Amino acid sequence: MTDIASFNNFELRQASYYSNACYFLGLIDENLKLTPLGEDIMSDPKSAKVRIYELIIKHEFIGQIFAKIALYPKRKVIKSCKEIVRFHYPEYGEAVIDRRTKCLIGWCEEIIEYMKKKD
Repeated sequence: MTDIASFNNFELRQASYYSNACYFLGLIDENLKLTPLGEDIMSDPKSAKVRIYELIIKHEFIGQIFAKIALYPKRKVIKSCKEIVRFHYPEYGEAVIDRRTKCLIGWCEEIIEYMKKKD
């Protein structure tokens, strides 16, 4: 984890977060090694970002949040997005639920902005 943090100029906590996201999406294994899917995606750096965005959108859990963000104004969906996160992570406290929700909304907004620019 320290190598990832150093390479990307991240704090250790931030490196851990991105590593967990890659693991969650099936891009790396528990030893932080690329999976066959991760190797395939990274074999073409030009399309890697779009393919990772596709994984995020298609993911059952994050896809629910993406659909809400894409269809409704952010201020109207924060509560329902928190409910989705809470459902999938009932063991988390409210502070973690808030942080996770904001982060996932941020990912979704980033993807939407990218899609707008590609049109």
